[in-house]
Amino acid sequence: MQETNTKAEDEEPSVEAMDALIGATPLVGLERIGAGGPPIYVKLENNNPSGSIRDRYLAEILLRASEAGQLLEGDTVAIAGIDDCSVATAFLASQLDIEVEIFASRATSRRLLPLIERYGASVRWLPEETSRSEAVEEAAEWARHHPRRMFVNGYRREAVREAYDIIADELLEALGDRPLGAFITSVTTGGAYRQVTGELRETHPEMVVGGAVLAQRSFPSLEDDAKRNILEDIDIEKAWEMRDRIARKEGLLVGPKGAAAVTLALRLQTEVQSQAALVALNPDAGQRYLGWEDDTKFELERGP
Repeated sequence: MQETNTKAEDEEPSVEAMDALIGATPLVGLERIGAGGPPIYVKLENNNPSGSIRDRYLAEILLRASEAGQLLEGDTVAIAGIDDCSVATAFLASQLDIEVEIFASRATSRRLLPLIERYGASVRWLPEETSRSEAVEEAAEWARHHPRRMFVNGYRREAVREAYDIIADELLEALGDRPLGAFITSVTTGGAYRQVTGELRETHPEMVVGGAVLAQRSFPSLEDDAKRNILEDIDIEKAWEMRDRIARKEGLLVGPKGAAAVTLALRLQTEVQSQAALVALNPDAGQRYLGWEDDTKFELERGP
């Protein structure tokens, strides 16, 4: 008896199928860490198909462009930098039969390079002294010279805003009747910190907002946002320790940014009522950092 494939090899990529895979990430309660205090939950954005929150941004850009006929099979998208946005772009493009050309300085971390290459993207290496903004210009200029090329800004404001609003809605729905006492995220540019917070405070104006800063940078505009906003530097070694603790105690392998958010959530348990929940955002997969603990360039990457 001949077996029948559930999906034909020549079936066209389905935008609807990819849409269904992205988002609706689980909200998981920690059972051992923080036990005895208000419950801590972790929003696992690593459960997106390419492994990070950036799938949400890039889906909004690439899938909508494909639906509108602005991006066709065989076209090429250009993007700058080797980061989670590039991984998400490479993944989505592979499903749409789109080529990807990445422009990056030779000085950048190679941590995510194997993932990008496995999805079939190509990298154009630029001189070591090339800044990120210069890499963006190189990618945009290259795309301008051919009608079947499109430059992609993985941090386009409209796409990011839409993604964060949806995250806020998802976590409130997952909490159900349990009140939200605090939302905690890592801070590198302040995008998630501002946008998710703004959406959540519409229904929870008194909640505490925590920002875990790994790169020891100053964010005066965020510090002045509201009296219940708390920014705190989290040492990278403490983040690694918390990552390992979460793995052993909870069976979850989060990234250092998620671990930093949980670290701050533990401190903020005393700031919320006993029945209220604290939600920490984990933006990417912990597996991506294994063996790269001494390479801290990711601390300076743009992101949530």
